[in-house]
Amino acid sequence: MYTHTARLLHWAVAGMIVVQFVLAELAESAGERQAQLAQLALLANHKSVGITILVLALVRLGWRLAHPPPPLPAQMPGWQVTASHLSHWSLYGLLFALPVSGWLMSSATAYSVSWFNLFTLPDLVAADPQLEDLLKEVHEVLATLLFIVALVHIGAGLKHALIDKDDVLKRMSSTLSIVLFATVAAAGIFVLRPAGGSADSATPAAPAGAASQPAATGSATVEPSTLPRWTIDYAGSDIRFTAEQAGATFEGVWLDWQAEVQFHPDALADSRAVVTVATGRVNTNDSERDATITGSDFFAADQFPQAMFRTTSFRRTEEGFIAAAQLQVKDATVPVELAFQLDIDDAGNGVLTGTSRLDRLLLGVGTGDWTDTSWVGQFVQVNVTVVFTTPSTD
Repeated sequence: MYTHTARLLHWAVAGMIVVQFVLAELAESAGERQAQLAQLALLANHKSVGITILVLALVRLGWRLAHPPPPLPAQMPGWQVTASHLSHWSLYGLLFALPVSGWLMSSATAYSVSWFNLFTLPDLVAADPQLEDLLKEVHEVLATLLFIVALVHIGAGLKHALIDKDDVLKRMSSTLSIVLFATVAAAGIFVLRPAGGSADSATPAAPAGAASQPAATGSATVEPSTLPRWTIDYAGSDIRFTAEQAGATFEGVWLDWQAEVQFHPDALADSRAVVTVATGRVNTNDSERDATITGSDFFAADQFPQAMFRTTSFRRTEEGFIAAAQLQVKDATVPVELAFQLDIDDAGNGVLTGTSRLDRLLLGVGTGDWTDTSWVGQFVQVNVTVVFTTPSTD
């Protein structure tokens, strides 16, 4: 007989494999636009279960090496002994290869793997669309092989129990282990399937707190500045953002933006800045995510092609400066602040680095089911780098 630990590990992993196949099939069928959030949740849980299987498979292998399995029946033909060993080690290899290939594929897709939203695993490779396509095919082939080998394994066990009537299957099974298998499979599918959302609702409710935000005020009455405009080096400048998806962070960059900046550290009252961002041009290293961000549920770039940041005042802090501004995204305008530092040389060449934490729900970015912050984070960190020259720093 196998040890109790070996049996429990065996049947727990078997239950999780069932969960994996069900989650993968559900995610495949949830590919339509109105089910994108469900697909995201299913794939995130699929990855988490895969990492759990990888860890348990390592534990199971270590236990097997420390506690060798009982010998097979002496009367078993040699070819069956060889087939038994081959199927067992094939299963071990696939239990390692499948999660690792999925982990690699997720990294290549610029989707970091989060384990049930508790912590994020490091990316194994850099984002690479060509490598992503290759790893997707490898992952699918390995999943098919696991399905086939598992069927052969199950069939062989049933043959020993029903035809040969020996103790081969009994060595690994018990009432407790079968109950564990059924519990893991049923509970995993029930718990990890996303609850039905409101994808078909025509108009989402306004985010909580949106009504309490002041409307855009003052931007139309701000007097023009007498300060000279900065000349911006757009090739060396960027506007990046970091957000959270399925418990893991990802980074994006806005590809098309323009800024008019008139700022001097000693003339804050006369300083002004207006930044316009083309909402239809974003790069997060994943084309599907880019399409979602620019689509109707998020920035609705077809209807609202620009977002605008317009300062209303500046103040000095111990670390640098803070720009108070109005940020307009779609038909929402909310007050925001950008904390920034300046490094300017005597020739007027400078670098501005700034950061702002935005609430996407107040801006109406992510409507309908996407207001669920358990899968898409509520807050977005924006990081700005502006390389510039100004005619005078005196």
